[in-house]
Amino acid sequence: MISLFILLSSYLSQIEKEVMQLENSISSFVVSIGVEKSELSMTGTVVGKNHIVTVGFIEVGEKVSIEDRFGNITKGEVIGRDPSTGIHLIKTEKDFSPPSFQTKINKGQLCYIYGNSFGCLGMIGMGFLQSPEGISFNVSVPLSPGNNGSGVFDSEGKLLGILGGKVHSPISLLYSLRTSNNFAEVIKVNYILNTVEQIKKTGVVKKAWLGVKIEKNVPLDRMGVIVKEVIKGSPAASVGIKEGDIILALNGNNISNIERLKELILIEEPGNTVVLTIIRGEKRMEVPVKLGEEKEKRLEIPLDLKIEKIIPKELIEENKEDLKEILNEKILRLSEELEELKKELEELK
Repeated sequence: MISLFILLSSYLSQIEKEVMQLENSISSFVVSIGVEKSELSMTGTVVGKNHIVTVGFIEVGEKVSIEDRFGNITKGEVIGRDPSTGIHLIKTEKDFSPPSFQTKINKGQLCYIYGNSFGCLGMIGMGFLQSPEGISFNVSVPLSPGNNGSGVFDSEGKLLGILGGKVHSPISLLYSLRTSNNFAEVIKVNYILNTVEQIKKTGVVKKAWLGVKIEKNVPLDRMGVIVKEVIKGSPAASVGIKEGDIILALNGNNISNIERLKELILIEEPGNTVVLTIIRGEKRMEVPVKLGEEKEKRLEIPLDLKIEKIIPKELIEENKEDLKEILNEKILRLSEELEELKKELEELK
């Protein structure tokens, strides 16, 4: 028993040492951001020599101060934002060294979150990735004011994405009342890089559009997604995509579900030509499609999920009365949802 305890202690000591080494290597890629006129404090993650991204409550053109882990301060300016996700791109006066990027993400993969929590930079937590399909994934990690924009890294210190907000669903309502843990939405690095390039080029973010609606229920033994409807006048309609076609891949990337198709389209720019691999009846075809521009600016979020930004402490102090009203409305909705859950539970008995 003593030898087992010694072995376990040695193992934990080695893990602690590795985590500390990792924290030291990733800490240079994350900064605290202060908004000069409102004294807000949030987190930014370096994505380029002179560019930092955050998710927050600042306007385009806003001047910010940027502080690294050593207390060095430089200036920056917000040069663009993505209204769908809340990503803001900041151009900095000082040069930074960006991290390496990891775009291949696996369900259950271990990740580490580093950022600004209550005004102090440090390791926020570690967790396992969940729901990796789409432009974002979820991770269970304690959240606090200032966490928006925190970098999420793999065990080699490569950037996987940034924290974009809290995720709530009716299933987790009762659980969330009893624990301080939250599910955080993490915006994937490939979507972030695409957004950054668009803002740098044009100052705005445009979404690519294919123009198909997909069946919700696809046979489990079948790869691909089934086209339920082709929108009139859409890029898909212009190349003859039909209802019932099975889309297997986009540019050679396999499509296993709807979220994967959305992700592959959203990391493209309007005007790009992609190649769809489809099956129609017994025939397999390669169909080039020139993507259009999505006019709707908001991404689809499932009805049973809600993404909330992590509100900085300073913003709470400045808007107490408005927040009280919002919280009262949330309490009312929560009560209604709990009643519905009780009814569903009774029906299952």
